Amino acid sequence: MPIDLTAPAPRQAKPFRLTGRMVLAGMIGFFLVVAGVNAVMMTIAIRTMPGVDVKSAYETSQRFNGEIARMHAQVQRGWQASAQLRRSGTDAVVSLSLRDSAGAPVAGLLVEARLEHPAARREDHAASLSEGAAGDYAATIPAVHSGGWTLVVQAMQGTETVFVSRSRVVLKD
Repeated sequence: MPIDLTAPAPRQAKPFRLTGRMVLAGMIGFFLVVAGVNAVMMTIAIRTMPGVDVKSAYETSQRFNGEIARMHAQVQRGWQASAQLRRSGTDAVVSLSLRDSAGAPVAGLLVEARLEHPAARREDHAASLSEGAAGDYAATIPAVHSGGWTLVVQAMQGTETVFVSRSRVVLKD
């Protein structure tokens, strides 16, 4: 059989060879993927829970002694408080009953209530409680979902805060 010299010679496969450039490119690619995933996860985490409880820790620290004095005055008043949070359809009803140390109703206060979400401040709800019977205050907070909340009730007499209560509550359907 004659040999055809015009036909190309069959190609022999080159064996795979790992070079330093390939290793470097692989490592750089791996760390870029890891850094990208970390950046996405950090962004999502910070947007859902920024970790900030107060806007200015300095300003909060400057009010600290005043808060301690207000708490001592609240204890010395000896007021009896009974707060309730109950479900009414999709709404939440907050009620507060305030009595002085002799058991007489404490009337004529401006009472505010806040339902604070433990993770997202944008889900907080606030309401002004209106006085029904003397010393009994109530308000309806619309469209509150079930779960854990912090109920903050604050009563003011004029410009002075005379009562503050913070309670951890759970709303159930």
